[in-house]
Amino acid sequence: MTTKDYGKFTFSENNREIKHGSVEKLKCSMKEHGFIAGRPVLVTKDGVVVDGQHRLLAAKDLKIDVHYEIIDGDYMKKMIELNSTQTNWTLTDYIKSYASLNVDCYRKLLKFQGKYNLGMSVTIALCIDNKIKTSDIRLGKLFVMNPYAEDIAEFVLNCTQIPYNKDYKFIQAVNNVYKKLNRAQLSKLKTNLISVPQLSKSADYVIAFENILNKGKHGQNRVKLS
Repeated sequence: MTTKDYGKFTFSENNREIKHGSVEKLKCSMKEHGFIAGRPVLVTKDGVVVDGQHRLLAAKDLKIDVHYEIIDGDYMKKMIELNSTQTNWTLTDYIKSYASLNVDCYRKLLKFQGKYNLGMSVTIALCIDNKIKTSDIRLGKLFVMNPYAEDIAEFVLNCTQIPYNKDYKFIQAVNNVYKKLNRAQLSKLKTNLISVPQLSKSADYVIAFENILNKGKHGQNRVKLS
């Protein structure tokens, strides 16, 4: 089916955000090749766009016919399934989509990222058990937030004496050892981090943490982190 009645379509708030750069690239392609009929915009019977929002906007700007197809069933499930096979949905897109559906763990994850602004990769590493894979996040798998995540975020953000306190490998190392340490040990570690250069592996940071905590200690008093 084709139409120039662009007003008959509506966008789902659960879909990814519009990227205007993508719309402009599609417009350049459509000026040369037109709207490719084999890639129709997929919509529900009520006109909600499930897939193809960028193509629709590009066609609207060019005032050309939109090719579209009506699909049945759970449109939200279809939207996520369609985009799980594409590279243009990031993990953040999926997380925002599930959060918009009021899935509590994804709402908390998004809130954490907004509060600490450490980047989504770091946020995921701090908040989610490493048994949860990126493919699980794309499918909306439920998870339990790491109860230490906020404490770890506060700790690394307060390590302002080192220039790499937001580095992924450093934060990963802190995450690996945090719950093994008491308050005094964490304080000693933070105070002496200035002596540790930026390293390329989280395991090397853990060894450096051990060296700081074990300085002047012998035998059973030594801390084992690695």
